[in-house]
Amino acid sequence: MTTDPPSADGSSVAPFTPAEREGFFAGIERHRRAALRVSLIAALCAIVLAFVVAVLMSPLLYAIVGLLLDVANHVVATPDLIRDITQVMSETTDHLESIPAARWLQLAVVASLPGLVVMALAVRTLGRITREAMGSDSIAALARPIDRGVLAEQRFANVVGEMAVAAGLAMPRVLVAPTSAVNAAAFGADRAHATIVVTTGLLVELDRAQLQGIAAHLVGSIANGDMRIGARIATMLGLFGLISKLGTSFTDREGARRFLKLLLAALKPGGSARDGELVMELTNPFEPERSDTAPAPADRSDRIPWKTLLWMPLAGPLAISGFFGGLLCALVLGPLLALTWRRRKSMADATAVRLTRDPDTLGHALEKLRGAPVDGAFGSWIAHLCVVPSGLIGARSILGRASVPMAPSLDRRLQALGLMGARVSPRLERTIPGWAWVILAPVCALLAVLMGVVVFGLLYISVALSGLFTWLPAMLIHAIVR
Repeated sequence: MTTDPPSADGSSVAPFTPAEREGFFAGIERHRRAALRVSLIAALCAIVLAFVVAVLMSPLLYAIVGLLLDVANHVVATPDLIRDITQVMSETTDHLESIPAARWLQLAVVASLPGLVVMALAVRTLGRITREAMGSDSIAALARPIDRGVLAEQRFANVVGEMAVAAGLAMPRVLVAPTSAVNAAAFGADRAHATIVVTTGLLVELDRAQLQGIAAHLVGSIANGDMRIGARIATMLGLFGLISKLGTSFTDREGARRFLKLLLAALKPGGSARDGELVMELTNPFEPERSDTAPAPADRSDRIPWKTLLWMPLAGPLAISGFFGGLLCALVLGPLLALTWRRRKSMADATAVRLTRDPDTLGHALEKLRGAPVDGAFGSWIAHLCVVPSGLIGARSILGRASVPMAPSLDRRLQALGLMGARVSPRLERTIPGWAWVILAPVCALLAVLMGVVVFGLLYISVALSGLFTWLPAMLIHAIVR
């Protein structure tokens, strides 16, 4: 489909016929249903992935608890956990063919329980730090209150108030970030404590009508609950990013220091913008590792350093868990969460049309932002909450380029606004024809089955390796201490 040419006065005309157009109510509902479907699939994948990683981490955790009980046994009688687990493992391997399904379920729960507890605590800690950092007054370090003597700033505060009234929300706090980047973001702990930050570059670039469209998008995002959902997505990705980097911290002194900083940030009350940056820096699986120090000279000897041998019982399970967490997050969970967030952004655009009743306000604003410098206005930990998220968010993974970016392109958003009647000229992107989906569907299904088989096989081997690295040394120490 091609767009109509510009009108005689130079303005764009609606690229779709009335029969092709979509009402904003229908658009909001369509994106809401699609986001719900994808988020449910992502939640299921996250549960499966968490179970796999928990099973890989549990031998180390059981070994630590068992050895602590052995030491405490010299003071007061304690259960012999390592002996009991070893007996259960032996009985299971000797009677694999006769174990009922209920027993397998019980063994799976026991095998994953310590890892799941640790991961639950990590999720709670990461989520709390992020929420506190977003809701903290320290976020004001990024921006300043509006200057009511400056017309553009007061005008933006006025349109935010108008959109908040239309959405039935309390007036968000409005701040201004003095930067030439052209962007704005809405974030906060909840709807009642929301903050909108706009850059001076955006205020200079857009007129009042276009600022109204930007304000409507931000307020619509708040009304739709995107701040809470965005924090959950960031926390979920952060958890598996943290797991993928955990193994390297045992051999990386700088990485160990950064984990210690995160631990201290988790234990202290309150949060700050720096804490949020630290969480994203440590846990974002899409960011490549950064090193401020020169690489150490290579060891040309064939001998394994004694420090490496000492760390192997710990680093083995953690390295394997990190590999699984990073791999499946990059290939499965990351793309699913990115698809969910893309729908949320499109739903915020449709909500903006509902609030303004004029699709041209946001449409013309996004057209002006096409090609404008949008990066650098905010930290990476809140960049996905911007009107135009950075193209770098979700663009990289541990395997290189990610298949699904965290935000739809401006042209795709303009196309959706054109369906609602906006007079815009999007560069329509190519779509996959129906016949191609007929071919791709069975191929994707086959790849999914093969991936499942590979993951199961790697899990089986990894559990054996984890036991070799961890359980055998633990049994030897147990025989000496007990």
